[in-house]
Amino acid sequence: MAKKIRYRATSIEQTSSEKLAVMLHGAQKLVVAIDVAKTKMVAGIGPEDGSTRCLVKWTSPFDNRAFVELVAQTARALAVPVEAIMEPTGTYGDPLRAMLLAHGVELYIMSPKRVHDAAEVFDGVPSMHDAKACVVIAQLHEKRVSKRYVVPDAQRTQLRALADQRELYAKPLQFYLGQLEALLARYWPEALSDVDVWQNKTPLAVLAHYPGPAVLLEHADQAIERVHNLGHGRLHTEQVQRMVASAARSSGVVQHDEAKQLIRIAATEALRMRVALDAVDRQLEQLAEQAEPTKHLAPVVGRVTSVLLVAYLGAFTDYESAAALEKACGLNLKIRSSGNFVGRPALTKRGSAGVRRYLYLATLRLIQKDPRIAQWYRSRAGYRGGHKLVAIVAVMRKLIRALWHVARGQTFDSSKLVDERTLPALAPPMTPGAQTSRDAQLLTH
Repeated sequence: MAKKIRYRATSIEQTSSEKLAVMLHGAQKLVVAIDVAKTKMVAGIGPEDGSTRCLVKWTSPFDNRAFVELVAQTARALAVPVEAIMEPTGTYGDPLRAMLLAHGVELYIMSPKRVHDAAEVFDGVPSMHDAKACVVIAQLHEKRVSKRYVVPDAQRTQLRALADQRELYAKPLQFYLGQLEALLARYWPEALSDVDVWQNKTPLAVLAHYPGPAVLLEHADQAIERVHNLGHGRLHTEQVQRMVASAARSSGVVQHDEAKQLIRIAATEALRMRVALDAVDRQLEQLAEQAEPTKHLAPVVGRVTSVLLVAYLGAFTDYESAAALEKACGLNLKIRSSGNFVGRPALTKRGSAGVRRYLYLATLRLIQKDPRIAQWYRSRAGYRGGHKLVAIVAVMRKLIRALWHVARGQTFDSSKLVDERTLPALAPPMTPGAQTSRDAQLLTH
C-alpha cells in the first residue's frame, strides 16, 4: 500500500532563506511553483528535479513583497537562477508576477487544465487543494509542459484595456436592450417591427422621453423637435414619425406610471451605453490604422473586430500554425469515444469567450456579403438539419485559419476556403437566419 502523501505548508513568518538554503543545498536551480488565490497564496519551493522541499503560505497582497524577498535571498545564498511557475488565474496573480519579473525571475505559465487532470495521476487521490496544486505544478514543469511567460508590449496592453472597456459598456447594453424589448412586447409590440432598438439610437432617445404609445401620441410634434435638437441633426426624424404612426395603431397593454418609468430607465441607460460604446469603437478604429498586427486583418473582419482579436490573442504572426491559432480561440474539437461508441465532436471552448463572440459576429457578416461562403454555409448538414449554429461554427473555423495566412500578407480569397466543385450554383448574398444572442452565448459558455 502506497504511503499517504501529506501536504503541510509553513507560514512565511516561520520560514527563512537560511533554512531554505540548507534544504536546497546542491541545487542547480531554484524552482518556485505558485498556486494563485485572492488572498491565501501557497508556493512549493524545490530544486530542478521537480521535487518540493518546502511549502510556504502567505497572505496576498500584504506579504507578497516578503515572499519575493525570501525567494531572492535564497537564490543569492545558493548562487542559482530562479524559475517561477504560475497558473494564469484572473488578475489576482498580476502584482506578484510583476514583483518577480522586477527581480529577474524567469516566469512560466502552467495550464490549469493540466494541473486538474494530473490530480489523481500524481497521488491516486482525485482531490485538489492549494498545497497539492503547487507540488503538481512543480512536477509538470519538470516535464517541460509549461510555457514561458511573455510580457505583453505596451501596444497590446493598450488594446486589451480598450477591449475590456468596451465590454464594460457592451454587456449592460445587451441587458438593457433585452429588458426594453420585453417591455415593448407587452406595452407597444408594434414598435419592435417598426423600428430597430438594437441598432439605432433614435428609438432609444424617443423612448427615454416618451416611454409609451399614449405619451408619444400626446406629444408627437414636440417629440420630433426634441429628438432633432438632442441629436444635433444626426438622429433621424423619419424614424420618430414612424414611431408616431406605430403608436396610433398600438394594441399593447395599457401602461401604468411604473411601467412607463421602467421603459424610460431602460431606454435612457441603453442610450447612454450606446453612446459610450460608439466612442470606444472610434478609438479602436483609430488604433486599427496604427497597429501593425491589425493592418491586414481589418479589411476582412473590420477595424474594430481586428483590434479586439489582437487584444485578446496577440499578433497572429506569433502563432506557429493556423491550427495553433484555432486552438487559442477554443475552436478546436474534442471527441469522446469508447469501443463502438463515438461521441459527437464538440468545441473545447478554451481561451477567451470574447474572441469567439467577436468571431461569431464577423462570421455572420462574412456569410451575408460573400455568396461563395453563403452557399457553402447553406450546404452544411447542420444548416439543412435546422442546427444553423453548427454550420456557423464550421465557417468560423475556416475564417480563423484564413486570418492566420492573411496576417502574413496573403490576400483573403474565399475560393481557397471551399471546394466550389461540390457546391450548387452560387446564390446571391443572404442573411444566415435569425441568430439570437443565445447562439453567441453557446459559444462562450
